Amino acid sequence: MRFNFLFFFVGLFALSDADAAVAPYSEESMMEESTHVVQGKVVALTSKTQKSIHPSTRSDFLIARDRIFKITVKVTIVDKGKELKQGNELTFEAWQPSTRFPPLPGPQGHQLVPDKGDEVKAYLLYNEKSKTYHPFMPNGITILKKAKNSK
Repeated sequence: MRFNFLFFFVGLFALSDADAAVAPYSEESMMEESTHVVQGKVVALTSKTQKSIHPSTRSDFLIARDRIFKITVKVTIVDKGKELKQGNELTFEAWQPSTRFPPLPGPQGHQLVPDKGDEVKAYLLYNEKSKTYHPFMPNGITILKKAKNSK
């Protein structure tokens, strides 16, 4: 009984310190705030699982691991981002939670992660410090057309 009581309060403390799920952005706001907006075909997709680095999981009482995706797109249309050209390949990172204990309420991470061969539109933010692109979270990746061999 004593263990259950302690576990309940430890879990409650971890949840109270967590951020709420991020609401989806409108296309207009993503277009305005993004540094790059591209359309293209996913030509490579890799993933790895690692300890979470996201602020909502920073707690001594939470076990959190994320799946990090590296998505490479062959650009067909550049809606925003002068240095990008049609035919360039662009790699960006997305993530989804892999493990949360105790579980956090609501969705986290990118809601859609495309498969290889999918045609996508991505609203991206460029991080000058890390030299990486990241889509708006949770809905900065739109799948325009699924690959023929996709599920």
